[in-house]
Amino acid sequence: MRADQIALQLYTVRERTATDFIGTLRALAATGYTAVEFAGYGDIPVAEMRSTLDELGIRAISAHVPYARFETEIDTVIEELQMLGSSYAIVPYIGEEMRGDAAIVRRMAENFNAWGERCRAAGLTFGYHNHDFEFRPIGDEPDGQTMYDILLAETDPASVTMELDIYWVLRGGQDALALLEREINRIPIIHMKDLGPAPDYADLPVGAGTIDWPAIFAAGEGKVQWFIVEQDHPANAMVDV
Repeated sequence: MRADQIALQLYTVRERTATDFIGTLRALAATGYTAVEFAGYGDIPVAEMRSTLDELGIRAISAHVPYARFETEIDTVIEELQMLGSSYAIVPYIGEEMRGDAAIVRRMAENFNAWGERCRAAGLTFGYHNHDFEFRPIGDEPDGQTMYDILLAETDPASVTMELDIYWVLRGGQDALALLEREINRIPIIHMKDLGPAPDYADLPVGAGTIDWPAIFAAGEGKVQWFIVEQDHPANAMVDV
């Protein structure tokens, strides 16, 4: 992993961006960040956001975009991401109503394929970001098949990538290193936050927990394009990042 492959998921500093988005970007640039992944733009017009990024020397390499926006306004999403200069368009989360039924998950996979093709035609790469629930067996599926199994099997690798959140894979009871090694050609982005000990399993700054990061970095060498720092519940966001 090279230093220029490290980015920050701005959800980590959401409390600061909620009150001063531009000021937060300036502070991040001052700490040395040159790439970010968006999770919304606050009330800042995308064109203004792009101008600020250019001024600060920060790249918008990716953006988390809600599933519903892809359903209802994919053209607008693509236009925004092109204006922002983003390379990746990522669905970050799936609501509970869409998780427990294999037929719904398969329709989701069909949507991902269609959206991935649209994104690819526009010069973007579509992907999905996991949590832990994707690794729970779906009740009506044989052999303990999971939502993640279905998504991997029924999406086109040419159109749909996986943004692998190492922490959440482990919280889902899976071997994150083995999954990364097995699906390395579908994983251009890794999310990095560390795993605290039982019973809380808190998400911690990288290096402060139990994850074997050197092994993760070695497995991703030459394949993973971006290593994105993220914390869902930072103790002190600007310090932790």
